[in-house]
Amino acid sequence: MDTRKEKNLTQLMDDVDALVEASDHLVKSAVMEHRKREKIKNMEMPQLWTQDELYEKKIVFTGMRQRDVLNAFREVRIKLLSRHHSDNMVVLVSSVAMGVPSSYFSFNLAATFALDQHKTALFVDCNPYNSDVDKYVTCDITAGLSSYLTDYTVPLKNIIYPSGVERLRVIPSGGASESAAEFFNSKRMEVLVAEIKSRYPDRFIVLDAPSIQQSTEARILAKYCDHALLVVPFGKVVADEVLSAVDAVGKEKFAGLVFNH
Repeated sequence: MDTRKEKNLTQLMDDVDALVEASDHLVKSAVMEHRKREKIKNMEMPQLWTQDELYEKKIVFTGMRQRDVLNAFREVRIKLLSRHHSDNMVVLVSSVAMGVPSSYFSFNLAATFALDQHKTALFVDCNPYNSDVDKYVTCDITAGLSSYLTDYTVPLKNIIYPSGVERLRVIPSGGASESAAEFFNSKRMEVLVAEIKSRYPDRFIVLDAPSIQQSTEARILAKYCDHALLVVPFGKVVADEVLSAVDAVGKEKFAGLVFNH
């Protein structure tokens, strides 16, 4: 066999190997995507809220009359995805000022991600001082985040509750605790965030934290997030307070300000 034919044969074999490798990758990707969709589809279906109930609770949904509100949340979702280049992320939400809860924005942001039938969302109430998470779940709360962090016998599945929004789950705070900062700074909290993030490949997680001004919890929780959003009460804080809050969560994780009228 001459040299040219040997080179052609070698190139052909290399091309075949590359094609086989590419085919294997495509098959594996297709199998993983199928498993992911089946896992999401087979999530236990909770009792979903009606449109009237969603309006009453001020939760966004496809087809709502206030299109500008829905589109505003969709725009935030687009910005976050463009920054992260992945569907699997943890976002911290905290208010710049004391007395201004961020749960309305946090829960609706999670609900906006859950609108996509190929994604799941998890709202984690990390605010033990000002929680109204009861209105976001569809059953009685028997244990929450504080229970899990203080009692190693409490399994993770016991603190994840269904909401009335499809594909959106909730972890309640579990009540006030003077040691919340220490619990959030623990190895168990670090493991918790890693586990809830990896459980579903397309899971969007919102950590709803206390105000940056109120306590140190938001600063501690910032180390677990990929991106941080700050809720700013319009006309109630000065520029220095906003800049201080940005520094507190870290400029590398700061993703933007949300003005609350």
